Amino acid sequence: RSLVLIIIAIGVGLGLAAAAGMFSSSNANEEQRNISVIAANARALKTSSGYGSSGTNLIPSLIAINGVPKNMSVSSGVVYNVYGGSVTVSSTGMGFSITTSKLPQDACITLATKIAKNTFEQTKINSGSAITGEVTTAAATQACSSDSNSITWTYSS
Repeated sequence: RSLVLIIIAIGVGLGLAAAAGMFSSSNANEEQRNISVIAANARALKTSSGYGSSGTNLIPSLIAINGVPKNMSVSSGVVYNVYGGSVTVSSTGMGFSITTSKLPQDACITLATKIAKNTFEQTKINSGSAITGEVTTAAATQACSSDSNSITWTYSS
């Protein structure tokens, strides 16, 4: 009887571990889509003189044009990712930067490698140096070194 209970407990534990892994992957995929939508909508804010003065907060404009995905939380003008971290979008003059925070290590690695290669010119993970172009898995693994990471992607047009 004890053996049966142990086998059941192991089965439940393995099932929960598998579900947690799928949930984590699902969150990273959702966040990847969210960042892509925000980037596309931020590009729509560009005027002939760019995105405003460097440092201009573009979040209020994105909120006003419904440019923030509906599945993201917005509270008092602050946008939050699926991990509870803030998401900011700031002008760099003729481009913009998107920063997302509180990313667990696995999501940080996934987002750094998947998003950077298609849309953004530079990626900065935590306080490291900016990486131009594609971010390799090895570079992301080294840079995404904590349980609460931040990534900044910079787009220039």
